[in-house]
Amino acid sequence: MRAGAGVQGGRGGTVAAHTSLIAAVGASALVFAPGYDEPAPVLALLGCAAALSVAVAAGLTARLSTAGALLCGLLVPLVCVTAVAAWRPGPVPGVIPGAADALLHSGARILTTTSPAPTTVDTLTLPLLATWLAGAASASALRGARPLTALLPPVGLLTGAVVLAGPTDRPGYGAVAVLAASAAVLLGTVAPAGSGGARLRLPGNRAVMRTLASAAALAALVALAGPPIMADWSRRPPDPRSAARPPTASQEAVNPLSYLPAWGRWPNERLLRVRADRPVELRWVTLAEFTGQTWLPEAAYRPAGARLPAPKPVPRRATAHTASITVGDMPGPWLPTAGYPRSVQGLAVAYDPNSGTLVTRGGQSAGCRYTVSGEVPDWRSADLADALVPTDPAFEIYRELTTEPPARIRDLAVLVAGRGAPYHKAARLAEYLRNHYVLDVRARGGHGYANLASFLVAPGGGRRGAGTADQFASAFAVLARVAGLPSRVVVGFEEGRPDGSGHRWIHTGDAVAWGEIYFKDVGWVPFDVIPGRQTTTGSRAAPEGALPSARPSSRPSPRPSTGQPTAPGVSGHGTRGGDGGTRLWAPILMVAGMGILVSPVLVVPLLRWRRTRRRLRRGAAAERILGAWAEALDALRLAGRPVPAAYTARDIAARYPELEWLAGQVNAAGFGPRPAAGPGDAAAATDLTRAYSRTLRTSQPPLRRLLWWLDPRPLFW
Repeated sequence: MRAGAGVQGGRGGTVAAHTSLIAAVGASALVFAPGYDEPAPVLALLGCAAALSVAVAAGLTARLSTAGALLCGLLVPLVCVTAVAAWRPGPVPGVIPGAADALLHSGARILTTTSPAPTTVDTLTLPLLATWLAGAASASALRGARPLTALLPPVGLLTGAVVLAGPTDRPGYGAVAVLAASAAVLLGTVAPAGSGGARLRLPGNRAVMRTLASAAALAALVALAGPPIMADWSRRPPDPRSAARPPTASQEAVNPLSYLPAWGRWPNERLLRVRADRPVELRWVTLAEFTGQTWLPEAAYRPAGARLPAPKPVPRRATAHTASITVGDMPGPWLPTAGYPRSVQGLAVAYDPNSGTLVTRGGQSAGCRYTVSGEVPDWRSADLADALVPTDPAFEIYRELTTEPPARIRDLAVLVAGRGAPYHKAARLAEYLRNHYVLDVRARGGHGYANLASFLVAPGGGRRGAGTADQFASAFAVLARVAGLPSRVVVGFEEGRPDGSGHRWIHTGDAVAWGEIYFKDVGWVPFDVIPGRQTTTGSRAAPEGALPSARPSSRPSPRPSTGQPTAPGVSGHGTRGGDGGTRLWAPILMVAGMGILVSPVLVVPLLRWRRTRRRLRRGAAAERILGAWAEALDALRLAGRPVPAAYTARDIAARYPELEWLAGQVNAAGFGPRPAAGPGDAAAATDLTRAYSRTLRTSQPPLRRLLWWLDPRPLFW
C-alpha cells in the first residue's frame, strides 16, 4: 500500500473494525496464558501487546509503506523484551544479554520446559513477538480493505498458541468464539477498496445485513465441513514437548539406592531439616531402568516454574501437604518432595513429570532451601482389587529386564505371584518378602542379579533370608517384572524426629526404599516390602494381605503419596481433575471456529488428506488394501481416466497393468480366506498407490498439477 493512502468512511466504522481486530488478536494471544505458572501477568502483557500493535501499525501505515511500518513498529516490542528482561530475568544474567538470549532461544526454552512454564523473559519473548507481529500484519491488511487477509494472522497466532499449549491446558474455545464474532464484524463492516482507497463502512442497516449474510455463509460452511473434520478428531492433541529433547547434565553422583546400606550402618547422620504442616514422609528419587547390576534414575528433567503440572491420573482422596526443607550434606541434585509435588518456591528446579522427581538446576542439592507443596493420596485396597495393568507400549520400559534373570528368581516369581488379578500378584510378592526375610543393616549390600539370587530363599526352606533395604525394594521390583507387572523402585525418607522447635530432623537411618506397581486408571501404587517398617507412605495399606480387603484403612492420618504421574503416552489411563467430560458446547464452538477460520482453499486439501490417511493407515490389513485401491481409482479419475462402474478389479488391471498386483490383493482381501493379507501386504499396497498417484499427478499439465489437491470432487465420489 502506498504511503498516504487514506481511509474513507465514517469514524464509527473505523473504530468498530479496529476494535474487532484487537479482540481477535488479543483472544488468540491470551490462549498462551494458562501455560504459565503466573497467568495474570501474561494476560496483562499480551493483552497490551495486542492493543498496542494494532494501534501503532494503523498509525504508521497511514504515513509509511506496509514494509516500512512493520519494520519501524518492531522497535516497540524489542523495547518491551528488554523491559521484561529487567522485570522477569531468565537464566542469562544481565538485561541486554538476557534479552538477546531470549530472542534467540525463546521457542526452544518453551518446548524444553515443563508446563506450566516459568514466567521469565526467555519463555515470554516468543508469545510477545508473535502477538505483536499478528496485530501489525492484521492492521496493515485491514488498511488495504482485505478483511479475510486481516483474519489470517490471528488464526495463525491461535494455532501456534494451541500447539504450544498441547494437551495439558484448557482448549481455546473462548478465543475461537471471539474470532468468529470478530470475523462477522469485519466481513460486515469492511467494503472492498475503490478508486479512492480502502473504505470502512459505518455500521448501519446494510452493514448489519452484510454481517448476517457473512454469518449465514460461514454457518453453511460449518454444516458441510464440520462433520468430516470432526469424524476422527482426537480429544487429546499431541504434546509438542514430547518431540523436543530437553538439555541434560551428566550426573556424577552414585546411584542413590546404593547409599542405603551405608546409611543403615550409620543411622544418626543428619541429612534434612523439615518444617511441615503435619508429619510427612518424603520422596527422593525414582529408579526405572534395571541393567541387571543396578537401578538407574529416570532423568527426563525439564526446567520448571513455581507451579508444576497435575499428575495423571489424579490421585484419589488427596490431601494437600506443605513442607519447608533445608538440605544438608546429601549427594546428587535430587530434591525430596512431599507427595505429588504441585509447587516449589525459593529455588530454580527442573522436573520429570513421569517420575515426579525434582532436581535443582544448580547441580547439587546440598545446602538448598525451598518450600514444596504436594498432594497426598490415601490408597485403599478397594481401589485396587479389580484394577488391571496397562498394555500400552510406553510401559514396556517398566517391564523390561535387559538380561535374563537367574533361574532362582524366575522360579520364585512364578511360584509366589501365582495367578489372579494383578493386585493379588503384587500383594503376594510383598507379603512373601515381609514374612520370609529380615532386615539386616550389617548385611552386604547390592541389588543386582547376583546379590538378589543369594539373598532370595525359596518358600519352605526352613531359613529366613536377610538383606538390606535396597535389596528388598530391588527384589520386589524384579520379581514383579518377571510376573508381568510394570514396576519401579523409589528411594525416600521417613518422617524423622522432632527437635522441639517445630522442625524435624531426617537422619540417614530414616532412608527407606519401596517398590511401586502401575495400575490402569489408578496410577503408581507403593508397596512397603521391608519387614518391621511402620511407615506412613500408604505403601503398607495396599498390600496388607495376600487378598484385598474392602474395609477402609484404620490409620488415622492421611498418607503421603509415593505414587507419581504416568509414563509418557498414557493420557487415556485415568481422568484429569476438573475435566468433567466434554461439554456439548465445546465441540459446537470448535466446529464453528474451524468453519470460520479455515478458508475453502484449505478445507478441501485437509479433508482429502484426512480421508487418505484414514484409508491407508486405519483398520486391519485387508481394509487398508481396499483403501489403497479406492485411492488409486480416485487418482485415475482426477487424471481424466475414469473407470466404468461395471469393471471388476481384473478388468481395471487389464487396462492399467501397473495395478495388476494390487488388483490381485484386492480380490484376495475381499473374497479370500481369513486372514487374507498381512501388514506387509498392506504396506506394499500403500507404497504402490502413493507412487502410482504421484506418477499420474506429474504427468498432468501444470495447472492441473496445481489444482490436484484442491479438487473437491473426490470427496463426493
